[in-house]
Amino acid sequence: MTEITRDLIQGKVGNLPLVAYPWKEYADRLILWAKGKSSAHSAFAFDVLMSLAFIDTIPNLQKHFQVFNHLPRPYNVHIGFINLCTPLLLSQQTWHYQKAAKPQSGAIGKLTSEIILRFIELLFDNLTQVKSIGGVGMVDAVLHHQDGRIILCEIKASPLTTFSFLFALPSSLQQNPKQLTRTQVESVESALYLHCNDLISLGKPRDELWPFAPAINYLVNEKNSQVVEHYVETWKLIRQAYKNKNRDTLFYYVANASGQPPKIAKEQFNWPTKQSISDSKTSAGLDRTDDIKKGIYQTFKLSIEGAKRFPQDNIKTALISNLPAYRHGQDYIEPFYDIFWSPEDLLQENEQGQYTCNPQNLKRPFDYILALDDAFTRNELI
Repeated sequence: MTEITRDLIQGKVGNLPLVAYPWKEYADRLILWAKGKSSAHSAFAFDVLMSLAFIDTIPNLQKHFQVFNHLPRPYNVHIGFINLCTPLLLSQQTWHYQKAAKPQSGAIGKLTSEIILRFIELLFDNLTQVKSIGGVGMVDAVLHHQDGRIILCEIKASPLTTFSFLFALPSSLQQNPKQLTRTQVESVESALYLHCNDLISLGKPRDELWPFAPAINYLVNEKNSQVVEHYVETWKLIRQAYKNKNRDTLFYYVANASGQPPKIAKEQFNWPTKQSISDSKTSAGLDRTDDIKKGIYQTFKLSIEGAKRFPQDNIKTALISNLPAYRHGQDYIEPFYDIFWSPEDLLQENEQGQYTCNPQNLKRPFDYILALDDAFTRNELI
């Protein structure tokens, strides 16, 4: 495990977020579009970027093609990242199982970290440097604040919802869509489905910087602002359904970690008995309990190691995510909000057996939770 070194805390280790990706300019345009708006716009933009990145990691799209009737015209093929054809659920109230397209895990883990760090870098104006460390080291990222704070970070991020992709196959190609060639796939029209009837046309997969360029060009274009605001309002409804575990709305089932579908899916639509829509491993933001436990341990460890190695530096720690732990924060995270710790050798015992400590020697299990919505910063300027 990589140690905390002077080079690391000085920002000489790691890379700038997304610097290696050719679509970084488009990601920046979307993040900066969201910056002047609400936190919901930023969190929505993260989900869009993650959905675009998901499809970008899949080498053979046709393996995940499934033809459906009644998709928005002229499209007839769907790819999604949960086990459900979401356009047919939301527009037709029909429950069609479709095995989720699984992004390449190694690539998507790195992408998730770099995308959320680029949001942090552009949205938090008082940060002077953001470095993505990557690998299997102790630290995921190092942030430098203009007031001298050095923030060592653990990243746990995951979209609230993923948006699916539609394709328009000619009738002559619909019989065996999974056996299409790469050039055939690259020649069909596509669209992004954002959980409402207004689609974003993406052109053809062979187009330059597909799907990032067409999707983001549309979203940041002021002429489309009314439609885009509808996308964000729909995203808010999904967030509310997720937070409240409200199974009475269909939006609950297009959020991640929705579990099993209702009985109607099995009784009327032959939903496979043992298949969920999406499980708890896909919980939004910081909400997966395993991630919370590992994340708090890791920031606690960073706090200990940073204090031991560089006691004179103003080192803080943070969990970074796109969203807070909406469902599990109260039970798993808030108990650590008001906790201090100190090395035993820095405690002083008086004659009454009471211990005192210099306040400067007190540290936190984690100092901040930096998120796009409802960040926890202890009222400190980040």
